[in-house]
Amino acid sequence: MRNTPKAMPATTRWNRFRTAGVAVIAAVRHPVDVADAFADVQRATRRHRRAHRCGAYAYGEGSFPATVAAAVGARRIVEVGTALGYTSLAMADAAPGAHVETVEMDPDHVRLARAEIARRGFTERISVLPGTAEDVLPGLDGGAYDLAFFDGFTPTPAVVEDLYRLLRPGGTLLAGNLILGPAPAVTRHLADPARWRTHPLGESALCVKL
Repeated sequence: MRNTPKAMPATTRWNRFRTAGVAVIAAVRHPVDVADAFADVQRATRRHRRAHRCGAYAYGEGSFPATVAAAVGARRIVEVGTALGYTSLAMADAAPGAHVETVEMDPDHVRLARAEIARRGFTERISVLPGTAEDVLPGLDGGAYDLAFFDGFTPTPAVVEDLYRLLRPGGTLLAGNLILGPAPAVTRHLADPARWRTHPLGESALCVKL
């Protein structure tokens, strides 16, 4: 006699529907409107990208990395992917005692970011480091950073290893652009419970170094 599959309990069906519904709603609306002091830099980044057809993308909302910087009380921050300086400014503003070192490979973006940073009066607190992450990160001090933010194209295994090395124990990594298909070694690293306490956040992951 063939077994008839049991019907899914109504509560389980509702929970699955509710989870999907919340995700859809969250994608199109925000329950809390947050003022963005650097929205003009984000707009300038979009205009620059359209005009120059380059890879200058500002992270969706600077309030997220800024809030992480404030929450961890960051004193030293390393960022990969400066573009025009949108998130560097947001993090430095949110963590008044912090110094941000941000890595940018495009010389035009280095110039434009430095100009935006100077215009806002953050030259002493944000350093734009020209070059690729693979070239720049190995030269930075290991175990010296409270927060690392990856917002380049997509993280490579070498870059993730370097960011792990740079963070102090208990330091936090915000890794963006994970939907762009990083190597399996990257996702294995970020999900390694011996290295990180990790929570996925859509296109990003929030990881605390153990």
